[in-house]
Amino acid sequence: MKKTNKFFFAMLFAGSFALLLSSCEKDKAVKSLSFDVPTFEEEIDGKAYIDFNDGNKFKWQAGDQVVVYNLDNANGMNSQKAIYSTTANGTTRAVFNYSSGDDMSTKLDGYFVFYPVSKVSTDGWPNANNYQYFNVEATQTYTLVNGKSTVDPNSMALASDLSSLNGTLTMKPIFGNLRLKLKGTGKVNKIVVQDDRFNLSGRVGMRLHNVSMEKFTAAQNYYIAVDDPYNNPTFVNFWSEYSGSGPEGLNYITEGAGKTMTLNCPDVQLNESTESHFFIGLRPGALKYGFKVFIYVSGNATPYEFDYTGSNNLHYGIKAGVNKGLSLSGIN
Repeated sequence: MKKTNKFFFAMLFAGSFALLLSSCEKDKAVKSLSFDVPTFEEEIDGKAYIDFNDGNKFKWQAGDQVVVYNLDNANGMNSQKAIYSTTANGTTRAVFNYSSGDDMSTKLDGYFVFYPVSKVSTDGWPNANNYQYFNVEATQTYTLVNGKSTVDPNSMALASDLSSLNGTLTMKPIFGNLRLKLKGTGKVNKIVVQDDRFNLSGRVGMRLHNVSMEKFTAAQNYYIAVDDPYNNPTFVNFWSEYSGSGPEGLNYITEGAGKTMTLNCPDVQLNESTESHFFIGLRPGALKYGFKVFIYVSGNATPYEFDYTGSNNLHYGIKAGVNKGLSLSGIN
């Protein structure tokens, strides 16, 4: 895998794992937690605004689950992990109740929370280095909630670094979305996004207690804004040290599985006068160096192809917590 691919596949989860150190605190087992999620930004042609009326609020659904880690930085064999579930439906803030795992009654060095549980691998946990693997599947499912399209919840990635499990806690997006706005007369049964350079699916592993939200944010913003960050020696030295195998490094492992992401659709009928929205969750940095969109319509032998190849499309680079809008018409 190319060096840039390794960087971004590690980086896509890096923002979720910043941990705050503290002394141990004895308390009663934590049976319920409260989480909310900030509104996603929307970017059209590189200009940002907040759209409160068109699906930018992430809403919890009944049955959603988060995994809570209580980490011992010195010896990961002492670290704890538990699953919490919610019965809330259609709200941005939800209470999650203890479902299974450790009781979290003794605070160790720091907490962090991750959603969705479906991305968390069971391979090799627990281990001495707090090393956790995460999976990104190559397919997503067209999803409707209350008659409106939204992103497949299994394609999301949210996390939070926490010093306490008390009060209302905010989950922070790690992934962003490509929001395709389509017009036409056809029935869409599949959409495939193909990145020109980066893997969009695969597996990543890293030491959880060495990840910093501050470093993730800085790295992501720099990588999106600059055409070729690997020509910057300061950045190269920073990332080499941080992602390496030293005591403060992530010691990350990446296994890219493919450069395409497929959204399977149940013959969604388009309209010539009103846009139909299709959300595809993608990791930060995806699409920056060019991509293609293939739209498959029932009854057509070949898909519609839209080519966005080249570095002149840098503003399409996916950012955490941002919807990148792309309008396409004539899908008949």
